[in-house]
Amino acid sequence: MGNRSRIPAPVGKILLTIRYGLQTSSATTTGLRPVTRFAVAMLGALILPAVFPARAAEKTGNAAETIPDVQHRPNGQLVVQPGSSVDKRLTVSAVSVSQWNRGTTSPGTIVAEPSRNVTVLPPATGRIIDMTVKIGDHVQVGDELAHILSADVAQATADEIKARADLDLARRTFNRTQGVLAAGGGTTRDLEAARTALTEAGAEEDRAQTKLDYLSASTTDSGVMTLKSPIEGDVSAVNATAGMNITDITQPLIVVTSIDEVWAVADVPERDIAGLALGQPVNLSMPAFPDKIFHSTVSGITPIMQPDAQVLHVRVILPNLDGKLHPNMYASMTIMEPEPATLSVPQSALLMNNDAVTVFVQVRPHTFERRAVQIIYDDGDNCRVLSGLTPGEQIVTSGAILLNDD
Repeated sequence: MGNRSRIPAPVGKILLTIRYGLQTSSATTTGLRPVTRFAVAMLGALILPAVFPARAAEKTGNAAETIPDVQHRPNGQLVVQPGSSVDKRLTVSAVSVSQWNRGTTSPGTIVAEPSRNVTVLPPATGRIIDMTVKIGDHVQVGDELAHILSADVAQATADEIKARADLDLARRTFNRTQGVLAAGGGTTRDLEAARTALTEAGAEEDRAQTKLDYLSASTTDSGVMTLKSPIEGDVSAVNATAGMNITDITQPLIVVTSIDEVWAVADVPERDIAGLALGQPVNLSMPAFPDKIFHSTVSGITPIMQPDAQVLHVRVILPNLDGKLHPNMYASMTIMEPEPATLSVPQSALLMNNDAVTVFVQVRPHTFERRAVQIIYDDGDNCRVLSGLTPGEQIVTSGAILLNDD
């Protein structure tokens, strides 16, 4: 009994009154006497605050102290309570001005630079004695590629030997005639004839030697011509074998290619050539290197549009010292066309509101208003703003969805 809560005196009196009224009422009476009903009503008014005073006070106090994180003002502005959970999750940044490029993308390929891709042809008919290289060999300028036994070369060698002998004879004759004339014998006419013969012999010897040089042959190995590499590079094709007869001097025998520098060539459609110009920046992507972008500039544009497809050939130069780019690889060429500077905002700041794109602009510290904007979506994290914002305005770039309760 000592642990029971003591009932306040007024409450006790009301309880005694209720008890008395219940005892004195008739058993057949359906309701309480008026005094009893009054006592019951008073009981509710006095017992609840008296028995639960702390709980009642607690509810009243919480209702008075609760403040929402975001308050809506009649003018449409939103006020975020400083230090609240919403305030901590908002990121505010300034609207910036950016230089944008509009890219025109066309499919293309990697090709060897023509001056670095040389096809070696036989200068004369004959029979191949041997091939000194194979596909993949690296050669320097002047390295031997093949030896060919040729009747034309044998004739050219004989002609050069004869022309050299004639030149030697003409030189000795001229010197002798000149000495005789100086000693008082002979005539000037004899000296002039000797000089003419010497000149003709010299010209014939030059012609014979030039033909030998063209045939890549020498008189030390009569009838054999040696094909030599005209450039430094790698042997990319060999179309002959030892013992094969050459009857067509237009038949390619060996191809030597240097890929230290390659071209990327693409066909740009007529609809995209309005801003095309030399020197424009170019970005290239290739399936072989999905995570890498190659940068260059437009180095050449064909002057004539292809009539069958209505395209212009555009080329760019790519250094390739590591040899990772190979001719006939696919490449996607994007020609960048600079555009006027425009405002830029992160796409994370954008919200859809009644079919309109909006952002939240900070008009005062912790105070925001919704603003409709016109934008152009671009690849990447940012987009261009055409209207609705001015440079330097502060907007919510992260957490704007917490304010978007419309």
